[in-house]
Amino acid sequence: MDVAGWRFAQMINTRTLAAAVAGATLFGLTAAQAAPKPKAKANTAGAVTVTVTNSRKADLVELQAAESGSADWKEVLGPLKSGKQASAKLPQASDCRFDLRGTFDDGQSMDASGINVCADKTLNLTD
Repeated sequence: MDVAGWRFAQMINTRTLAAAVAGATLFGLTAAQAAPKPKAKANTAGAVTVTVTNSRKADLVELQAAESGSADWKEVLGPLKSGKQASAKLPQASDCRFDLRGTFDDGQSMDASGINVCADKTLNLTD
């Protein structure tokens, strides 16, 4: 293989690895991130606003959140059509970590634990 071919193969392998890492999901929920961001400081205003994108084929019926480990679930977002996005306000948690529970109109649900919503303020709901 010539040098140009080797560089191309190396670039493809690097992109494949990056795509595999980027495509990892946790219970159908991913935190979309274009570039590494510095850790956000706790929001002292009392709420964290997160942009939620519904990339599932089904419409979201409801998204609930509870401070990680708590059983105090609160609705943070109502209906959200497939392919659409909306803002959700989550109450401030001491460490920005939340457990999330989503229900969809196809009867499916998703749960994710310990999501740090201050580190990246975007959530992408996936199949």
